[in-house]
Amino acid sequence: MDSNQKNFNLYVFFSTFARNLVELYIPILFYKAGYDLTSIMIYFLLIHFISLILDYPCILLSKKFDNRVLSIVGIVAFCLLQILLNVKMSGILYIILVAFVYALYRRGYWIARRYYNLKVIHKENISKSYSIISIINQIGVIVSSYIGALFLDYFSLKILTIVSIILFLFSVIYLYKLKFTHEKNDINIDLFKTLKKIPKEDIFLFGTYELTTVVKLIFPLFLYLYVKDTFQTVGLLNLFTNLATILFAYFYGKKVNGKKNFLTLSLILVVLVFFMKCNVSGILLVLVSFLEGIVGKMHEISMSKEFYSLSKKFEYYNYNLAYEVIQNVSRTIMTLILLLFFKDLKIMIYATLVVMITGVFIKFRKARGRDFDI
Repeated sequence: MDSNQKNFNLYVFFSTFARNLVELYIPILFYKAGYDLTSIMIYFLLIHFISLILDYPCILLSKKFDNRVLSIVGIVAFCLLQILLNVKMSGILYIILVAFVYALYRRGYWIARRYYNLKVIHKENISKSYSIISIINQIGVIVSSYIGALFLDYFSLKILTIVSIILFLFSVIYLYKLKFTHEKNDINIDLFKTLKKIPKEDIFLFGTYELTTVVKLIFPLFLYLYVKDTFQTVGLLNLFTNLATILFAYFYGKKVNGKKNFLTLSLILVVLVFFMKCNVSGILLVLVSFLEGIVGKMHEISMSKEFYSLSKKFEYYNYNLAYEVIQNVSRTIMTLILLLFFKDLKIMIYATLVVMITGVFIKFRKARGRDFDI
């Protein structure tokens, strides 16, 4: 592991730890402040739609200057988000403002982070390199959300957000230790040309994969309302999920270094596990949450291998923009459908899972011309 990989992993750990202290619980904070389900779904919709609008200017910013500049935008937005969460929550304008700042922070953070991912991942060993980054990420997550839950149940949001800001700013030290030369080029950003070159099957696969984010955004509120109305319940189940993820990530990463890719199997398992999670309680819910960490990471690593393998055929900035647009269009459309046609959280989750499973048929079609295990 070279110095760039070490510094990047430390950046991922501290920034992930800081982000997950509060981020998981924002929908629950809205609910406790008096917002109804429709308002919270509007918040989710705004996050995805604003992210879609911000994709192009964020990619241009990273291309023209440096991804560290884009990271600074994300850092400032993150700190502002923590401050906003301590302001009295009231009215739709507050929802819009929080959604905008949240989307700006996420775009600044993830577009830059994906760039550094591509830089530090070894081309000859994509799955293993990614699984190491994934393990570091999950170590940062495993206890942070539960610690956040303890603060929210027994102390205060204000103290928690201060800790979150300090840790996030600390992670920047390692970000600026990364030694990459900014690649100046005259390549034009041409989204539509890039989308035309990406196989339609891959576009659909990326889109259905990103629907897992829609489900994961809904689940904390679902658990709070239908299992037990404490932050600790959500945090503890999340802890078991992330523990399983860590135990599985490196082992699975080594298993898919060759041509094998369990993308279809993992997708089916993810859908089944999410379905079970909606319908079990007690110790079974803990076991299913643990299983979620295993199959969820299997699916993520399989899809990441697909993403990074395909990225080698494209100019980075155009490819990254195309992926950002695919993911946010997918999330926006799905969330809009849920908002317009469904009023029950469980039914919303079911509807999203139905759309996700269509990725299986696309994978079978794709496998006809590719040497993949399905």
